[in-house]
Amino acid sequence: MNQNQIIFLFSAAALAIYLISYIKKRPAALLSFFGRGAAGLSYIYLFNAFCAIRGVATHLGVNLITLALSFFLGIPGVLLAYAANLLRFL
Repeated sequence: MNQNQIIFLFSAAALAIYLISYIKKRPAALLSFFGRGAAGLSYIYLFNAFCAIRGVATHLGVNLITLALSFFLGIPGVLLAYAANLLRFL
C-alpha cells in the first residue's frame, strides 16, 4: 500500500465510525440520510431525462461521486455537481 491509499483508508474508517455513532444517537438521521440521497439521485435522473428530450447533453450521470454528494448534501449537492460540471465546459 502506498501513502495515499493508507490516508484514504484511515479517512474512510473515521467517517464510517462517525456515521455509525451519529446514527446510534439519532436513528431518525438514517431516514433523513436516505431521503436526501433518493431526492438527489431522482433529481439527477429526471433532469438528465428532461435535458435529453430537449437535445442537451449534461455529462453528469449517477456514479459513486454523485451518489455520495446526494446522500450527504441532498439536492444542493447535486446542484453543486452540475455547477462544477458547467464550469468544466466554460
